[in-house]
Order: sequence, then C-alpha cells, then structure tokens
Amino acid sequence: MSLQPATLDQIRERLRTRRAELLTRRRRVADDLARRREPLTADSSDQAIQLQNDEPLQAIGTAADDEIEAIDAALERLVQGLYGICERCGGKISAARLAAVPHAVTCAGCTNS
Repeated sequence: MSLQPATLDQIRERLRTRRAELLTRRRRVADDLARRREPLTADSSDQAIQLQNDEPLQAIGTAADDEIEAIDAALERLVQGLYGICERCGGKISAARLAAVPHAVTCAGCTNS
C-alpha cells in the first residue's frame, strides 16, 4: 500500500500508543489476579465474589495479549512494506477499515466471507 511517510508515521504512533495502553492493562490484570492490590478477604462469601471476578479478568488479559500480538504483526508489516494489504486476496484494505482497526489483516470483503 502506497501511503505517505507522514501517514505511516501516524499509523505507527497510533499502534505504539495502543500497545502501551494494552501493556498497562495487562499489568493491572496480572496484579489483580495475583492479589497484589487487594488480597482475599477473610470472609468466605466475599472471597467467592472476589474469585468469581478472576474469569472475566483472565478474559480481559487474554484479549489484551491477542491485540498486542496483532499490533506487533502490524508494526512488522509496516517495516516490510506490507501494511494495508489483505493477507487473503492481496488487495488493498480500505483506509476506513484501517482507521477503525489499524491492525486489520484482511479487507472487508475477505473478513465477511
């Protein structure tokens, strides 16, 4: 995809900023799961509630990990000059799609098929 260097710099910065946000989120989730900020209470019913929150926290952490991986791949595609090219059909990924999902790997047509 032939994007202007200034546009590529903006995309790269946006991806790096999002990656940093996700790393912070991942650290917070890890701290919560390790009970670094709020240890389990002595009351067993309160403990049950605290432990119930672990499953959604783990899901949040996994989602952050997945997005970090996708962002890392997008940053690599920028380096290789492959950013904005659909991995399925080889066509261009629309600017609107990349604006919405900067780490998109497929065009809208291939995503929906």
